[in-house]
Amino acid sequence: MINTIFFFLHYTLVLLFGLVLSAALAGVRLSQKNIRIIFVLFALCGLVQTAVYVLFNEMLVWRIYPLITHLPTVLLLCLYYRKRIVTAIAAVTSAYLLCQPAKWFGLFLEALTEQYVVGQIAQIITLLTVGFIAIRYLGSYISEIYTKDNRSVLIFGIIPIVYYLFDYTMGIYTDFWISNNRITAEFLPFFLCIVYFIFCIVYYKEYEKKSDAERKEQIIRITAEQQAKEREAVLRNEQELRLLRHDMRLFLSSLAICIDDGDARKAKEMISTFSSHVEGTALKRFCENSTVNYILSDFASRCGKLHVEFIPTVEIAELVSDEIMFASILSNALDNALNAQKDLPEDIRYIKLMLKTFDDKLLLSVKNPFKKKPVFVDGLPISGQKGHGYGTQSIRYMTERLGGNCQFTVQDKTFLTQVII
Repeated sequence: MINTIFFFLHYTLVLLFGLVLSAALAGVRLSQKNIRIIFVLFALCGLVQTAVYVLFNEMLVWRIYPLITHLPTVLLLCLYYRKRIVTAIAAVTSAYLLCQPAKWFGLFLEALTEQYVVGQIAQIITLLTVGFIAIRYLGSYISEIYTKDNRSVLIFGIIPIVYYLFDYTMGIYTDFWISNNRITAEFLPFFLCIVYFIFCIVYYKEYEKKSDAERKEQIIRITAEQQAKEREAVLRNEQELRLLRHDMRLFLSSLAICIDDGDARKAKEMISTFSSHVEGTALKRFCENSTVNYILSDFASRCGKLHVEFIPTVEIAELVSDEIMFASILSNALDNALNAQKDLPEDIRYIKLMLKTFDDKLLLSVKNPFKKKPVFVDGLPISGQKGHGYGTQSIRYMTERLGGNCQFTVQDKTFLTQVII
C-alpha cells in the first residue's frame, strides 16, 4: 500500500513539475491566472493518464505520454501564449531533461538500500529541489534564450531535444538502451562531441560579432567626441572673432585720438599690439586637410595650456584613407601622448609628431616621454587604471580596418607610436 501511495505521489509531482517548468522556460509569467490555467491542463492530463493506467497498464502510459502530456503542453504554449513552435518544443524537452537528476538519485538510493520507498522519496525530494532552483534561478535565463531567434533557440535547445528523442526511441519504444548494444551506448558521447564543437564554433562567431559591434560603437563614440572637439574649436574661434570685432571699434576710436593728437609712437604701439592679438585668433594651417588642421590646432592649444612643447612635422596633402577613422587614430595617439606625461616636470614635457605621405602610404609617428614604463601584452601597452587603455586598442583596430599596421615601442625614456596606412 505504501509503495502505491509513493508511486502515485511521485508521478503526480513529475507531471506538475513538467508542466510548470515548461511554462516558465518558455517565458510564461507564473501569475495566479497562468497557474490556474496550468492546473487545468494538469488535471486533464492527470485524468487521462489515470484512465489509461487503470484500463491498460503503466507501459502504455509512457508510450503515449508525448501525445497525452507533451503535445497538449506545446499546443497550450503555441496557441494560447503565442509562443513559437521551436520555443515551445525546446522548453518542454528542457523540462523533460531536468527530470533526470531526480530519476538518477532515486535509482541510485534504491539500488544502494534495496528499498523501493527510499528511491521514491529520494526522487520526490530531488524533484522538488530541482524544480525550485530551476524556476527560481534558471527560468529567467533560459526563457531569455528561448525567446531569441530560432537559430539561437536551436543551438541551446538541441541537447534536450535530441535527448528526448533518444530516451523515447532507445528506452521506451525499444529496449536498445538496456540491451548492451554498443552502438546505442556510444551514441550520446558521439552526439555530445559533435554538439560541443558546433557550439564552440557558433559561440566564437557570436563573440566575434559582439566584439566587432563594441568596436564599431567605440569608433562612433570617438568620432562623436572628435566632432564635438572640432565644433568647440570653431565656436571658440567664432567667439574670439566677435570679441575682435568689438575690440576693433575701440581700437579704431583710440587710434583716431592718437592721430588727432599727433602721437605716432603710441599709434604704432597700438597697431602692433592689435596685430598680435589678431594673429592669435587665426587657425594655424598645418596641412591642406581641414579635419587634421582642426585636430592639430585644438591639440596645440591644449598643449599650450598644459605647458607641453608640441613639435609637429606635417607633410601631407589630402588623406587617401578613411578620413573619420584616421582622425580617430590621430586623436587617440595624441591624447595618449598627452596623458602619459601629465605627472612629469614641465621642463621635460614634449610631443613630437611626424605625419608624412610617402609612396602612397601615410606615415604617423608620435613620440613622448613618460612617467611610468608601460607593461606590454600582445604588443599593446596595458594601463592599470580603470577606464584607460582603450586608446591603443582602438588605434590597432582602426589601423587594421584600414589595411595598415601599427607598432608601440619604448626607446630609452620615450614612448613611440607608429602607424602606416
